[in-house]
Amino acid sequence: MTAIDFAAFIDELAAVSGETIRPFFRTNLGVDDKGPAGRFDPVTAADRAAEDAMRALIKKNFPEHGVIGEEFGAEEASGGRWI
Repeated sequence: MTAIDFAAFIDELAAVSGETIRPFFRTNLGVDDKGPAGRFDPVTAADRAAEDAMRALIKKNFPEHGVIGEEFGAEEASGGRWI
């Protein structure tokens, strides 16, 4: 993949993430605490949906790549790794 293609893919990731979280905007969105005892670490359905959407797009375009994400942890990879 060329640098120009890579830049376009990054833009596509941002667009897919934005489209995914838009329905959550200005809604009564619940917040879960995923942190250990004594440390608040908020996460919402929008956070999880955005990461799911980005992971799916990465897997579609780079099936050998893994993802290390905030909401769902790390995946094994035989190729590159997205963080």
